[in-house]
Amino acid sequence: MTQHRASPERPHAQRGNALIVAVILLLLASVITLLTLNVGLFEQRTSGNDARAKLIEEVAESGISQGAEYFRLRPDLLKPGAQWTACTDATFPCGSIADPARRATMYYWKNTTAVGDVNNDTKTDLLDDRMLPLATVVPAAGMVSTDVGNFTNVSYGVGVVICRVKVPVNATDPTECTTNASEMSNTYAYNYVAVASLPGEGARTTVSQMLGQYRLFNPNPNQPPIMAAGSVDVTGGLQVVTNPNGGGAGVPVSVWTRKDITKTGTPNTCYADEFYRYGAKNNAPPTIEEGVAVCDTCGCNGDVSLSYDKSGNQQDEGMDILDVDGSNGTNGKGVNADVLPQEFPCDLFEYVFGVKSRQDNDGDYFCETLVPSVQYTSPTTNATVYLDADEAYLYKNATKIIPRDATATSLMKPDQVLALTYPSSGINGIVWCQTNCDIGSNTQIGSPSKPVLLVIDGSAKIQGRVFGLVLLRVHPPTAALHPLSAMHDHTGDKLNPSTGGTATLDMNAGATVYGSVVVQGQISKANGTAAVIFNGDVFKNFANSIKPTNSNLPGAWTDRLSY
Repeated sequence: MTQHRASPERPHAQRGNALIVAVILLLLASVITLLTLNVGLFEQRTSGNDARAKLIEEVAESGISQGAEYFRLRPDLLKPGAQWTACTDATFPCGSIADPARRATMYYWKNTTAVGDVNNDTKTDLLDDRMLPLATVVPAAGMVSTDVGNFTNVSYGVGVVICRVKVPVNATDPTECTTNASEMSNTYAYNYVAVASLPGEGARTTVSQMLGQYRLFNPNPNQPPIMAAGSVDVTGGLQVVTNPNGGGAGVPVSVWTRKDITKTGTPNTCYADEFYRYGAKNNAPPTIEEGVAVCDTCGCNGDVSLSYDKSGNQQDEGMDILDVDGSNGTNGKGVNADVLPQEFPCDLFEYVFGVKSRQDNDGDYFCETLVPSVQYTSPTTNATVYLDADEAYLYKNATKIIPRDATATSLMKPDQVLALTYPSSGINGIVWCQTNCDIGSNTQIGSPSKPVLLVIDGSAKIQGRVFGLVLLRVHPPTAALHPLSAMHDHTGDKLNPSTGGTATLDMNAGATVYGSVVVQGQISKANGTAAVIFNGDVFKNFANSIKPTNSNLPGAWTDRLSY
């Protein structure tokens, strides 16, 4: 039998499929790598652009903050002047006001002198001409330098459009801007327009924010030199220079009290002209200090005194004395009708600051009871407590505070700590003295150009010089600090309407107040050679020592503009 062997198969010819697949895979890997690199580069560019956008927006926001600080430090520049030009078109920065009619009632800042490249963009143009010269006022430490992050060339500046708020004729009138000087109030609203860029980086933004500015203290031009919720005892040689327009144009007021003024000895009241021109004593004529007439030794001569009977009756009360003599008039012969309860301010703290601290619960027009407590958060400890409304306001807004104890210190801001020795001529602004508040002889607090609004807790004695307004307020007998666990019971904090309060003022031995004193209680003694001299210039100068406060207007931020 013949056997057949299986012949071996012929090997297939190699066609190179594996090589082609490998090459294709390499090509795909290369394409994926290139695509990944491109995506990574795109993401890097995106994140870089995002970082630039965030950085330049932060720079623009800092410009707005510095613009607000500029006018906080120089509130005098808010007054009408050559630096303000009426908005007539939509160019920078007026275009930030969309409504043409409203825009026409506003002004924009324009530099009155050549200022060069204000925004550091290597060129001088219209923007520089209308941007605030921040470097001349804002401290250098607060300015953005040319180096921000990893960028060494930063450009920014801020323009401003101001609205001088019109005094409303009726309570229901809307808030309006005005170009009529006679209608302007002390309240301003202004729109800051900040332009920031990174030259060479393609990053640029415009941010606008409207803020409002208001004064913490608006001096009352009709403020009497002496004002008390209780009786006033003026004896000896007290001299009072009247406010010539205290009761209206041409109506002088020297003393205003809801009780009676006891006037004995040889106290006199007179106009400033008689006081300075004819009242110089001891060869010491008036002098000018920081633009204000000063004379510590002048007096009101009897023959020109408003409250001095030429026949020799030294107890006469002239038209400048507003008090309650009663039916018998035993303490004086006032020519005015008795002050009615509703004619005298119910709450003296509200009268001075515009913030209600006490309320009338029995209809006698005397605010005897504290208003409900308010929440206050300590800026140093972040603890939240209940405070009386007046104390919460003072902790928030006082320039300096002299604390009564460690608890009071814990509620203060760090910059409210008084670095100077009390009293001192360098102390000005709103100063809250909670303890040891006497002003000794040969000492001074405040100055003619920078007066002090001195709030004193309880009683005090003044023997030195004061430039400004002194408010003696009643400090509640119970602690003013109340935990949030329970509202404070004000039952024991009611004032006695017969005394007007527990604060008492004692002035003697050459005490001189250029301004006014307001007492939530009694003036127990004002004698010796003391003087209270109303001075309108000192009151005007409160604008130098009490800086205005800014507040953001809700919904007024936008980046819709581009300059």
